[in-house]
Amino acid sequence: MADNSGKGGRIREIAPDELDFDATDAAGQFDFDAQDRRRYQRATLEVPIALKLLGPGNKDLCKGKALLRDLSLDGAFLTAIEIQETFDGVKPEEIGEFVRIQFTIMDGPFKGVEAAAVPVRVGRQVGGVGVKLETGFNFAV
Repeated sequence: MADNSGKGGRIREIAPDELDFDATDAAGQFDFDAQDRRRYQRATLEVPIALKLLGPGNKDLCKGKALLRDLSLDGAFLTAIEIQETFDGVKPEEIGEFVRIQFTIMDGPFKGVEAAAVPVRVGRQVGGVGVKLETGFNFAV
């Protein structure tokens, strides 16, 4: 184990050989047959966000609001998306061709935190968009 306290960034680093997994404990084993194969655990929440949809070439298409329904280290699911303003010269059909989303959390302990994401799936049953975060969250510490 390396202690990096005071050197910025990580506080403590754990070497793989320090981890002790009980191979006989069925509850602790990974289920490779599971349909949900997320890399990171997700948190379920309902937090309002302000968003901006961008088209090819980072063209501003529109801005609005939505709910951040769940969140993990590399992705999120956005629901209740409402377009409030379309930018000048943007045709209605262009909005459906967005390729990036920029959003800001508007309430709660992470108010003001920003992120950029790309859409990866449309949740037709729930009504929303699954996104992959480009570089994580931007916030001052």
